[in-house]
Amino acid sequence: MTNDNRHNGLSIIAKAQGAFLGAAVGDALGWPQEIEAKRIDRKAASLEKSPVDRFQRWVRRSGGQYYPHEEAILPGEYSDDSQLLLCTARSLLFGQQWWHHLTKKELPTWTCYERGGGGATKRAAKQWLAGKEPWSAPKAEDNQKYFHAGGNGVAMRILPHCLLGATGTDFRSIAKNVVVNGVCTHGHPRALVGAIVYGFAVWVALRETNTLTYGAIIDRVLSAVKYWSELPELDDIFPTWKPAAKEVNAGEYKKNWRSTVEEMKKLLEQCQQGMKQGALPVDREVLAELGCFSSHKGAGTVSAAAAIFLASRYAADPINGLKFPAFAFGADTDTIASMTGGILGALHGIEWLGDYAEQVQDARYIRELAENLVKNQGAGQAQLAIETRKKHLDSFLEKLAMSNNDDLVVIPDGRKASTSDRQQHRPLSETTVANYWKVRTVDGQTLYITKLSRQKNEMQNENHSQGVSEVRDEIDIQPVKVCQMTVKLLVVNI
Repeated sequence: MTNDNRHNGLSIIAKAQGAFLGAAVGDALGWPQEIEAKRIDRKAASLEKSPVDRFQRWVRRSGGQYYPHEEAILPGEYSDDSQLLLCTARSLLFGQQWWHHLTKKELPTWTCYERGGGGATKRAAKQWLAGKEPWSAPKAEDNQKYFHAGGNGVAMRILPHCLLGATGTDFRSIAKNVVVNGVCTHGHPRALVGAIVYGFAVWVALRETNTLTYGAIIDRVLSAVKYWSELPELDDIFPTWKPAAKEVNAGEYKKNWRSTVEEMKKLLEQCQQGMKQGALPVDREVLAELGCFSSHKGAGTVSAAAAIFLASRYAADPINGLKFPAFAFGADTDTIASMTGGILGALHGIEWLGDYAEQVQDARYIRELAENLVKNQGAGQAQLAIETRKKHLDSFLEKLAMSNNDDLVVIPDGRKASTSDRQQHRPLSETTVANYWKVRTVDGQTLYITKLSRQKNEMQNENHSQGVSEVRDEIDIQPVKVCQMTVKLLVVNI
């Protein structure tokens, strides 16, 4: 892909930057509105008649049941959605074996700075930190949880894969990379099919050279089922995954996959019908029909359908298309807004974002990373040497504890960073101590590293510090009603 290619009057770099920033802005706008974000002033936010038309400071309850504390989120700061998208982008800079960097460096290191991460992603990242594949965990129940994880934690991070193949004519190689990325944390077809379908929509938007007709994205995705409905072979990358899927799912994984494809098709057909209704006030009704306000709102399939619908609906009015899901109270606001923003940015570049493009956390870094990905095209070589393990995180935290302001430290993912003074979150129990450091990497990303402990050494099992997992990554193989039809996801032969 040449850097000066023009798509819809925009360079591919402008489209890439718009997609990355659109995703981050949607995340930052929607995160404080999400119920699972545990916002302390939730009642005031949910009853607000007119959404705040700007980034806002807010306070969330963190630390779960065992280390409860208040965490202040500054205006424009993003959550795990953007963090993991950036993890994927950095990994792709390391060449064809990018997944080594993602699983050996990025995901293990992410466990010490994640903000709002979902349960399935955090469990899988912990397994990689321990040197284990998440589908081959020591405990059988952990493997079952992995293959039941069908949330949108995959779809929200795979946009960079679409960028690398933006001028190619075959989506299948992108689809395989999306699934390779996805199985690093999620095993259920809902997570993987939803991610592929969303990736196809982003790919269409990046490649578009003309103004899209009304509803064109939905139509193109539905007309290209053969490109996103196949389960790619992963034996050349993760040879143990297929046998594990067969064992845990009683040999029925492929049937489960096919059922999910049918579910996805039904959801997209609902999107088509929603586009025909014309007036914008029906949009919340359409999201409700898709399942965005139900117990399945965090499913990968549901989120992909919602983002594709909204990007199609608001293709001519992108800023309102971004704000609508961000303030759709009761939905998975940060992820749907992020995914919608990714498609809209791929269509329109940056200008439509206005001041948001400069005010979102790490705006300059995000733009530069998108540009580097376009220019380098994975020209680097994956570092297969030292894997990040718990001992490396512990050593890093010890160095932080002894550091002074502006000291230079090396993060376990290999990046250098400067530190800020240690501060404390406000505890919500008498024994909780929540120290944190603001760390800025030399390439420009801001990380918040929190270390939880107890006064008087009343330490609890470290697993407790992870708190309550978010709902969206726990979507399992329960039936979902689509078009008044129940699609049962059975586990099938692989």
